[in-house]
Amino acid sequence: MWTSIRYRYYSRFITVSLLLMIVTQVDAVGAYSILELPFHARSLSMAGIGTADPRGQDVSAFNPALLALSGNESQYFYLSLLSHPAGIKSGAVVWRASFRGFPAAITMRHVSYGDFTEFDDDGNRTGTYGAGDSWISAAASYPLMPGVAVGGSAGLLVSQVDDVSATLGLISISTAINVPRYDLHVGLAVNNLGVTFSSFTKHVEAIPTSVAVGITKKLKYLPLELSVDGSWWSKEERGVLRVGGEFKLPHDLYLRWGTSSYKLGQMTQNLYRDIITGTALGVGLKIDKLAVDLGINYGGVAGVIMGVGTSWRF
Repeated sequence: MWTSIRYRYYSRFITVSLLLMIVTQVDAVGAYSILELPFHARSLSMAGIGTADPRGQDVSAFNPALLALSGNESQYFYLSLLSHPAGIKSGAVVWRASFRGFPAAITMRHVSYGDFTEFDDDGNRTGTYGAGDSWISAAASYPLMPGVAVGGSAGLLVSQVDDVSATLGLISISTAINVPRYDLHVGLAVNNLGVTFSSFTKHVEAIPTSVAVGITKKLKYLPLELSVDGSWWSKEERGVLRVGGEFKLPHDLYLRWGTSSYKLGQMTQNLYRDIITGTALGVGLKIDKLAVDLGINYGGVAGVIMGVGTSWRF
């Protein structure tokens, strides 16, 4: 009996691990690659940029310190939905406000991997099971001085595969600097420090803690805000470089683009596919207090991620 149970649980674990690597389009090995995934269409359309982007809607995950440098103390509500390869769906709900003078955000994220057919170790079908991740976090920022802020977030991630689960406690710490003279933002973050409360099996997967550095610059002679991010995972000895930008057009229309060094691992010797692999595009429109964003990220052999997001200011 133990052999059958062990086979079933390990099969599920391997299935979800492979799906995680596909959906994030990375070379990560492990069950928590989901922590690297952008959840909002704006971030998606800029290839995951966010370490120094003051208008980013994933700042509570990428760099909480930016909450104090957004230049707006209004309350915001964000909603986003993303469609990934293999029928995987993800979504996020974010509420941003100021609590006793501290800019803060509460975020709920969820990923559904769908339903899978279950087999025993003899290959007999025994039913179906579902898999998904839920991640809730709270982030806050504190302005140390004009143009300089520190921030942090704390959260709980639960990864569920049928009736087994893994639970993580996560924290991130960050800082951000605004240099108005040069229309420049600089960000530094240590993301996903944590502890494993429970794991799928006796083998405890490593949490993908990363260090990220980013620069965002508004160009002087073009309506373009350019961002460059770099992230490094020391435990896995791998990194990624991202470049993205946002063009501001008349009537509050925004065009976005991005790419990353992940494309170098997706080469197929097909010239046209290799050129566009890893490319992200998007568009955004603001109408008074409402904003709508659309984004797409082409990962070559990994497939296409599409997303839609909206935000309300009140």
